[in-house]
Amino acid sequence: MRTGVPGVSAIAYAFPDHAPTVRELHAEGLIRSDPGLLEDFGFHKVRVARRETPYSLALEAATELMERYDIDPESIGLLVYGGPQGPTAFTTAPSAEESSASHRTTARFRYPGTRLQHELGLTRSSAFGLDQLACTTLFASVRVARAMCIAEGIDRVLCVASDFFPADAGREAIYNCTSDAAVAVLVERNGAANRLLAGTHVTKGYYWDPGALEDQVVASYFPTAKHVIEQTVAGAGWSLADVDWVIPHNVSVRSWEILLGLAGLQGARLWSHNIGAVGHTLAGDNFINLRDALDAEAVHRGDRLLLFSYGYGAHWTGLAVEA
Repeated sequence: MRTGVPGVSAIAYAFPDHAPTVRELHAEGLIRSDPGLLEDFGFHKVRVARRETPYSLALEAATELMERYDIDPESIGLLVYGGPQGPTAFTTAPSAEESSASHRTTARFRYPGTRLQHELGLTRSSAFGLDQLACTTLFASVRVARAMCIAEGIDRVLCVASDFFPADAGREAIYNCTSDAAVAVLVERNGAANRLLAGTHVTKGYYWDPGALEDQVVASYFPTAKHVIEQTVAGAGWSLADVDWVIPHNVSVRSWEILLGLAGLQGARLWSHNIGAVGHTLAGDNFINLRDALDAEAVHRGDRLLLFSYGYGAHWTGLAVEA
């Protein structure tokens, strides 16, 4: 057994039941772009919460992980939560009045991370939350978990991310269709598989107001992504030709075709199966895709995997993983 490097030993996820098509979303006024264009970009269906809440999906994903992989709750030394905080975590779509009122009371201290710790029975775990990372939140959680395993000798860290779009916010972000979802990832100190060899995180604060700088964000996306990919691959001691699979965030297939060529990854295979099936689940994409690629036996032991994601606001992230 290979030891000494933290690895991802388990992944679980949860989706809302409602799965409208791109054309149905357009008919409801929830996407701006022509649905035919979005279909050309690879999108077909997304998942939209109606009765589910960010917390209920987070609990569902974490519970499924613990039960499917027979994880002893007392073996978890740290819980890292990323997603909506306070009252927004516990309701599907709170009104502005409800959100405002909650911040004037002790309800603002009702944290989903500590509630997860309690309801999962993680009696020997501490807990904290990550924020302001958009679609890179789960990457950051896994990188923190890796660092804590190494620095403090924690054997197991449970990372949970839950992302929802507000009900009236639409379902499109720069020609990408978004889904609500929650993902749970277990990182172990001595990883027998899916070993976390290197990580890169670049933040460009200039884009802190991305809506006002959308054209500039698009212009910066590809060259910065190329840089992060190169840094991540080099950090693992690989060459670009060594990468077997790219496990992507679920943005348009066309953008990935461009990035693979620009970054010199033409020889790597792209796990793009979920782009049409579930759309962009914000922070969860890469790990949902990794779980599905492993379950499909497309990824084999020893394969070299590159995970890449971009977060509005603005963060570029990469992980090098040895399966």
